[in-house]
Amino acid sequence: MEYNIAVVNSNSFGQVFTEHWKELEGIGTVKRFMLPTDIDGKLLAEKLHGFNVIIASVTPFFNKEFFDNKDELLLISRHGIGFNNVDLHAAKEHGTQVAIVPQKVERNSVAENELANLMALVRQVVPSSERERAGRYEDRAQFMGNEFSGKTFGVIGCGNIGSRVAELFSIFGGPVLVNDPHPATEPEWFTNNNVERVDLETLLSRCDYISLNASLDDTSLHMINSKTIKSLKKGAYICNNARGALVEEDAISAAIKSGQLSGYAADAMEVEPVKADHQFLKNDRILVTPHTSAYTYECLHGMGEKCVSDVKAIVAGKRPGRELTHNLDD
Repeated sequence: MEYNIAVVNSNSFGQVFTEHWKELEGIGTVKRFMLPTDIDGKLLAEKLHGFNVIIASVTPFFNKEFFDNKDELLLISRHGIGFNNVDLHAAKEHGTQVAIVPQKVERNSVAENELANLMALVRQVVPSSERERAGRYEDRAQFMGNEFSGKTFGVIGCGNIGSRVAELFSIFGGPVLVNDPHPATEPEWFTNNNVERVDLETLLSRCDYISLNASLDDTSLHMINSKTIKSLKKGAYICNNARGALVEEDAISAAIKSGQLSGYAADAMEVEPVKADHQFLKNDRILVTPHTSAYTYECLHGMGEKCVSDVKAIVAGKRPGRELTHNLDD
């Protein structure tokens, strides 16, 4: 069989670790596509006509319309974690396997970046650095921040990454609260890390620093909104490296304007790439980064290795990463 491999909307696969691209070239034809994030399914299928293997970033959306119009597709290997941009039911109907990167590959990179962004926001690292570059040393007293030591921390979503964020928060010596109806951690993890499980309202009302790490579904869509923000401790900070749609963007802006929320750091936005006129980019109390949480050498190497192994498995007639794959037998 001839293998035609499309790398879709990934700026990083095969760029830093070129050996991954070369390995795929040893299997078949490889081509990179950078397509609009909101491209419709039919047009997406037309653009990828003839490609029977796809390595996909967090966008675009491989929906039912895509699968209904796509010629033979053996595999979608996600260059990342989560199945959010793939209609798994449609994939199953059309005989396409969908695989993701093991969550632990991204665990440290994303959690550490979440802490880095939060600390940069609180200590106003970016605006103060920009002022220094402009030769405005005398403005330094404007860039007041807050300490982290002894504060109360909250993590919403205690899975692979959220649990690591909680562990990092614990180094500051303050209480760490977690909200998750179905945490992926073992019960003893809470005891060993001195972490307390609470409901969402309690977490919002008590925490100075809050990390969003929930998966995105119908129950978590816009979970931080104009109503839930009313429970927020005045002056709290929120960081979000999970999914942009966990928050209602207008509510975030309004809360910062009122002083209920001191700042918001986001590495994930509801619509990406972010347009230059987005309200968040005009607010000094908001830090937005371009979905780079996984951009460490260690993480990108592991992600690339998994995608290459997925393709090799398909070529060998095997299932790629069975426990991480949506299979026809499921």
